[in-house]
Amino acid sequence: MRVEDLDTPVLTVDLDALEENLDRYQDYYTQHGIGLRPHIKTHKTLAIAHMQMRRGAIGLTCQKLGEAEVMAWGGLGQDLLVPYNILGKQKLDRLVALATQARITVAADSDVTVAGLAAAVKGAGVTVGVIVDVDLGGGRTGVQSPQEAVALGRRIHDAEGLELRGIMAFPTPPAVRGGIQATLAALDKAGLPHPIVSGGSTKSALQAHEIPELTEYRAGEYPVGGAGHLREGRHTVAQCALRVVATVVSRPNDGRAILDCGSKTLSASLVQFDDGPCAGYIVEYPEARLHGFSEEHGHVDVSRCARKPHIGERVQVLPVHPCPCVNEHNELVAIRRGNVEAVWPIYARGKIR
Repeated sequence: MRVEDLDTPVLTVDLDALEENLDRYQDYYTQHGIGLRPHIKTHKTLAIAHMQMRRGAIGLTCQKLGEAEVMAWGGLGQDLLVPYNILGKQKLDRLVALATQARITVAADSDVTVAGLAAAVKGAGVTVGVIVDVDLGGGRTGVQSPQEAVALGRRIHDAEGLELRGIMAFPTPPAVRGGIQATLAALDKAGLPHPIVSGGSTKSALQAHEIPELTEYRAGEYPVGGAGHLREGRHTVAQCALRVVATVVSRPNDGRAILDCGSKTLSASLVQFDDGPCAGYIVEYPEARLHGFSEEHGHVDVSRCARKPHIGERVQVLPVHPCPCVNEHNELVAIRRGNVEAVWPIYARGKIR
């Protein structure tokens, strides 16, 4: 089957681009002696996760417990990190069950989280690794100082069934190195282990070597790129592997085109660039602006295009945010040079618990 035979809108991945991205990032981390722990929240597929592991990834990152369960079910439970506070009896019971079939590490940034983890594993005959989540300016989760990291690390270290495995931060551009050094120095002074020093974010993934204290790095979007990565020069158009094939369904006037992909295809993500909001990049019409959407319509300004699309024409859209885009779909169609090679179920879509 050819890509032209697929009904639209359809989510596709270009295999040549995907494999190039997987290789160039893995080569970078191998060269610098840093473990690559890919974040599967972007692609959510067993097929791509297996490709990452075969290339040398040290393990996988799963943002939610449900994603980790899918990866373990798919034979990928060798070393899973859930960089999230796991709270509540339902999730803790699932975590203990998962720990019987996979090596699992979770994150914590509070006594409440650690107390729940300790109570859940006590007497269960399993060990759960825990890393301390450190806020180095990201403004999301994380302890607020090296002293808090030490205090929480000591509670983890002393708890039966828990193993202190280090620290994590997000994001980790080179500017945060001082915070990492201060935290590690405080842990060393307290005699607390930190075999894992985990950084993250595709945006600064190729700068990880500027923080030599890092032992591993969590990157999610690097296999597929996207409109934002294209805009900032991390991926070329050819390297942007994830593409929504869409059809022009309306041309209400000379300056407007409507596609059959709206928020239920691309997700509701918009990024504000200097020239206005962006919902995606149209490969065949780089001067066009996909600036908004309704649920089933993509709104495109084509006024700057010398050649303009016609009704019925098919175009390729690079999503501005790959992760929620993938989460809108049940399947990912793998394409090589226009031929359909595989259809991959997106088993981890919707795993928000």
